Amino acid sequence: MNSATRVLFIGIDAGDGNLIRKWAGDGYLPHLETLFRTSAWSVTDNPPGLYVGAVWPSFYTGMSPATHARYCYRQLNAGSYDIVPISARDIKGEPFWQALDRNGKRVAVIDVPKTRIGELTHGMQIVDWGSHDPDPAGFSTWPPELAGGIEQQFGRDAMHNCNGFRTGGEEFIRFRDDLIERVRAKTRLSAHHLAQGNWDCFMTVFSETHCVGHQCWHLHDPQHPNFDASVKDIVGDPLLSVYQEIDQGIGELLRIAGGQTQVMVLASHGMGPHYDASFLLEDMLRALEDTPPPRRRAALAPLARKLWKCLPASLQRKGRGLSRNARLALDTGKAADLSRRRYFMVPNNDAYGAIRINLSGREPAGRVTPGKDYERLCASLSEDLMAFTNVETGQTLIKRILRSADLYQGENLHQLPDLLLEWNRSAPVNRIHSPKTGALEGVYKKSRTGDHTAEGLCFLGGPNVVPGQLDRRLSVMDLAPTLAALTGVQLENVDGASRAALFTAA
Repeated sequence: MNSATRVLFIGIDAGDGNLIRKWAGDGYLPHLETLFRTSAWSVTDNPPGLYVGAVWPSFYTGMSPATHARYCYRQLNAGSYDIVPISARDIKGEPFWQALDRNGKRVAVIDVPKTRIGELTHGMQIVDWGSHDPDPAGFSTWPPELAGGIEQQFGRDAMHNCNGFRTGGEEFIRFRDDLIERVRAKTRLSAHHLAQGNWDCFMTVFSETHCVGHQCWHLHDPQHPNFDASVKDIVGDPLLSVYQEIDQGIGELLRIAGGQTQVMVLASHGMGPHYDASFLLEDMLRALEDTPPPRRRAALAPLARKLWKCLPASLQRKGRGLSRNARLALDTGKAADLSRRRYFMVPNNDAYGAIRINLSGREPAGRVTPGKDYERLCASLSEDLMAFTNVETGQTLIKRILRSADLYQGENLHQLPDLLLEWNRSAPVNRIHSPKTGALEGVYKKSRTGDHTAEGLCFLGGPNVVPGQLDRRLSVMDLAPTLAALTGVQLENVDGASRAALFTAA
């Protein structure tokens, strides 16, 4: 007979804590409502200003972004002016389950976001079977032969990437139903492996909350400018439907695990309306520095990429050499433009704007001297940025400006942006103004109507846990050392600390 699983981790990727509390209280999420009554629970703190892209690497390494060096899907390549794609293979630091495996623990890891396949002597891993924004490498497993059986028994994720423009009730119904079916398939897949038992640590993550929050927030929120009552009447609230299905999946996995298993359920970070000015930040910086826009060929790069993707695969193969040469020319022009400036925008998703100072000794053609010049520039630039207002509301555009060096320590601090802009997200942004630049305006053109908020929510359950809200927040960096400690393994060289004592407080 198989023994019970020792530790069960269930992730709800971008599951909003406020929605979970409300819907659990209203009776829509009965299994999560039970966790509120029977578990110790707490709000979790995620990496300030960088939490959108850093939350999962910080979770599974127990490290800060200044150590593991990952905060966005595209980042500045330190020592250059190149903005390059970042994959899970670029993350510094080790997923904690590798340490468990070295210590002879039997582990299962299913779809933890932003991870890479690692060889496990005592367990299994599934990457990007059904994830939000999967890595380009796509679905893979350890051991490799596991993939064929999964595809045969549970199929493949037909959605792959959930981003995209949808209009009308039928398209949103199809999107909602596809997400619900993916939740059900993930539940079946996870339950199948969990039922094998003898796991020291079993982990699985539902990502459909992430997808539906980005794409359907406007159908949930009547105050959103894109809210369409006629579509809502047809579709209902897709967020609630997806959360309810995940709640059912959580209930099934908890049932299989049994009452003696130590349980952690993490809603990684939240979701709200996509109100920000990241799409205007580059215009703001150029206007403040009086820098002309880049040459037209660089400005056409996004359109060129879209057109390229529309070509048949056969033509793409024939033109691959031309594509590489064109991309090289565009990147070379962009790097030359950045090298002439004192500061410039770097990618950081959208929830926070991010700025890099062109610092001498760090950047190849640095224009700002470290020390007093750097401090003066950061102070004056921050003052200028804080003067921007949202014309439609009259409110300040930016709530506060953070410095990465004040927030983080680590060997890869130099890879982070210098300044992080927390947008005032109380209303949509279309037209902004400052005394120095006058009015600037633009239109947000992407498909996402929802975007992330900073806080997560974590439940700690087990036979000896004292239920109720904790009197302190948990850091997402504490969760890997906590899970490891529950299996008897102490992690080394992490930035977080174990909170395993909470599981034996009774």
